[in-house]
Amino acid sequence: MNGIAGSPEEAAHIGLDRLFAPRSVAIVGASSDRRRFGGRPIQYLIESGFEGDIYPVNPNREEIQGIKAWPSILDVPGPVDCALLAIDADATQQAVEDCITRGVKAAICYGAGFAETGAEGEARQARLVETARAGGLRLLGPNCMGALNAPARFYGTFASALEDGVPLPGRIAIASQSGGYGGYLLRHLFLRGLGVAQWVTTGNEADIDVGEALHWMAGQDNNDVLIAYIEGLHSKDRLIAALDLARQRRKPVIVMKVGRTEAGAVAAASHTASLTGQDNVYDAVFEEYGVYRARTTDELLDVASALAQGRFPRGPRIGVISISGGVGVQITDFISDEGLQLGEVPEHTQLALRELVPNCSPRNPIDMTGLVTTDHGIMEKTLDAAFQSGAFDATLIFLGITGAAPSMARPLQDAIERAHARHPDQLVVVSVTCPPEMMQEYAAKGMLPFEDPSRAVKAISALYRFGQQFEADIPAPIGLAPACPLGLPPQGKLNEFGAKALLASHGIRSPREKLATDAAQAAEFAAEIGFPVAVKVVSADILHKTEVGGVVLGLSDAEQVRESVTRMAQAIPGLAPHAHLEGYLVSEMVTGGVECILGTSLDEAFGPVVTFGLGGTLVELFKDTVCALAPVSEERATALIAKLRSAPLLTGYRGAPRHDIEALSRAISSISILAAQYAGEIETIEINPLVVLPGNGGVIALDAVIETNTN
Repeated sequence: MNGIAGSPEEAAHIGLDRLFAPRSVAIVGASSDRRRFGGRPIQYLIESGFEGDIYPVNPNREEIQGIKAWPSILDVPGPVDCALLAIDADATQQAVEDCITRGVKAAICYGAGFAETGAEGEARQARLVETARAGGLRLLGPNCMGALNAPARFYGTFASALEDGVPLPGRIAIASQSGGYGGYLLRHLFLRGLGVAQWVTTGNEADIDVGEALHWMAGQDNNDVLIAYIEGLHSKDRLIAALDLARQRRKPVIVMKVGRTEAGAVAAASHTASLTGQDNVYDAVFEEYGVYRARTTDELLDVASALAQGRFPRGPRIGVISISGGVGVQITDFISDEGLQLGEVPEHTQLALRELVPNCSPRNPIDMTGLVTTDHGIMEKTLDAAFQSGAFDATLIFLGITGAAPSMARPLQDAIERAHARHPDQLVVVSVTCPPEMMQEYAAKGMLPFEDPSRAVKAISALYRFGQQFEADIPAPIGLAPACPLGLPPQGKLNEFGAKALLASHGIRSPREKLATDAAQAAEFAAEIGFPVAVKVVSADILHKTEVGGVVLGLSDAEQVRESVTRMAQAIPGLAPHAHLEGYLVSEMVTGGVECILGTSLDEAFGPVVTFGLGGTLVELFKDTVCALAPVSEERATALIAKLRSAPLLTGYRGAPRHDIEALSRAISSISILAAQYAGEIETIEINPLVVLPGNGGVIALDAVIETNTN
C-alpha cells in the first residue's frame, strides 16, 4: 500500500508492518504455563530465536519463563511495537487504552466475548475499535489465534500446531478468518514437509480483515503462494485490492470460501457477524482475478504443495505412464474432466517403446506392463523416451502400491530420479502409495507426489491455469465518467416504458412502440405502428404480466387491439388489486432471434453485478447464466457469453445463422457500466427477454424493469 507520508493509508501500513514484523513484543496476561494463551506465544518466541525485546506483563509475577515480567505495559522500559492481549473481554478495553498511551502500533486480541456473542458484545467491540482508531492502534481480532511471520522469527500465536517445535520457514502465506481452521491448515502443511512464511487468523475482524492481511502478504518478497479462508466480507475493496496485487506480482492465490449452500451461508454469518454474498458472485470474482477455489481441504493442500515447487506446465498436454492399464483409463477420464489433453505419442517414440517391451501399449496412456516392477531399467528408459518426444507438457507416473513394497519402492524412485535429472525442465508428477518420508523425498527431488491420481490431475490442472493466467496480459480497468443524477424515483420501480427509455439512452433499443391510456388510443397507435402488434399492460407493480393476462401477442387489426385492452382494463384490477395501471404499451411484433435475459443487481458484499443468460422467460428452468462484477468491457462480455452451455445457439447451432454477438457484448458492457455509475440510484435492472437477432441485426429489449434505491 502506497500512501502519502503521514496519511491514514501510510499509518495503516505501518501498523501491519509492526503487527507482522515487530521489533519488540509485550504479552499482556503473560503466563509461565505454556498451555495457556499467555504462555505459548512466549515459548514460541523463545524457541524461534526472536531477536527483539520480549516484555511479559503480569502484575502477579516478577519473572515468566526466564524473562523479567512487568506489572503493566505502562511500566515496560522500552518501546513496544506489538502487544499480545491474552486477557478476557472485560480487561481488553483498558489494555487497549494503555497500549495507546504507551505508543504501541499494533495489538492482537485473543479473547472472545465480543461481536460474536450478540448485542452487548457488539457494543463492547465497537467501543474497542473506536478507541483504537482514534489512538492510531491497529487491532487483529478479537477472538483470533494471532499471527506469525517466520522470516522475522515472530510467533504471536497460541496455535497448538507449533507445540512440538517451530518448523523452518517456507514460501506459503495464509490468511484465515477462522482460527481453528487456520491452525488446522498450518499443522497439515507441516505434516507435508512444507513451512510457511506468514500466517494470520483475523477472527471477528473488528479492524484488520482478511483482505487487508492478504494484501500485506501479497506485497512481501519472502512468499510465493497465498492461501485464504473466507466466510464472509467486511470490505470487498480490500479483498479485490489484494487479489489484484497478487495477480500483478504473479503470486497464485488459493481460496477456501465456505457458505456455498444456503445453510452454510447462515452458519458463516452467525460465526463471524460478517456479510456473505451470493456464492456465484464469489466465483465470478475469483475467476476474474485468477484465484483457484478449493472445495476441500485436501484439494487446497494438494494445490498448495504443487505450487510450492514453482513449476508450471507449458501447455495442457499430459502424458500418462501407468503400471496399470485400468488406472490409466481412469486417469484419462480425470484429464478430460479438467479440460486438459492427452499428449499424442509420436510414431518413432511408440516404436522405441515397443523395442523395450513388445507387448506394451505405447499410445497415451502408456502401459509398459508389469515388467517395470521387476526390471526397473525399463521405467528409466521409458521416461527418457517420453521426455525426449516433446509430446507432453507434464508427465503423470502411476506407481500405486509398488511404492509401499520394499523391493520396488526405492529402485523405482531412483529410476525416475535419474531420468528426471537428464530432463530437468520436465514437470513430473508421481501417484504413489508410500510412507510420508518417501513422499517428501520425491518432493525434495523436484517431483510432485500424490497418492490418489485424481488429486494429482487436479493439481496439474491448477498449475496449468495459473501458468496461463501469468502469461496473459492484465486487463486495464474500466474508467467510469462522473455520473450526473438520473432523477429516478426513490425506492420504487420504473415501469416498462420508462425503463426502456433509460436503456435506449444507453444504446439498448426497443421495438417501435407507444404508450396508450385507453382502448381507443391503443387501436389508433397500433394502426400507426403497423400490424401485427403486441399489447402489454404497463405497471411498475406487476412484475410478471402474463400471470394476470397483461400480455397479448400477434394482434392483426384495430378491433382485436380494442378488445384486448378493454379486457385487460376489466380483469387486471381484480387479479392485482394493489397495482397502479399506467397505460397499455402497443409494440411492433419482433420475430426470430434468440431470447436472453440481461440484468444487474447489487450484491451485499461486492456491489453492482451484471448477470446474463439464455432462455428469456425460461431462464429459471435452464439455469444457464453467468455473472461478473460491474463494469465489464466488451471483450470481457464476449468471454462471458462463451462460458454458457447454450452459447452455440448464438454462434450457429446445426446450421442456424450466427447471431449478433458483438451487439450483445456491447449491451452487456453498457448495462454494466450504467449499473456501476449509478449504484447509488439503481438497485436492479432486468431486461427479459432481450432478443439477439441474426447477422448484424443487433439486440432488442422486449421488456424491462428498473428498481431504484435513491433516498
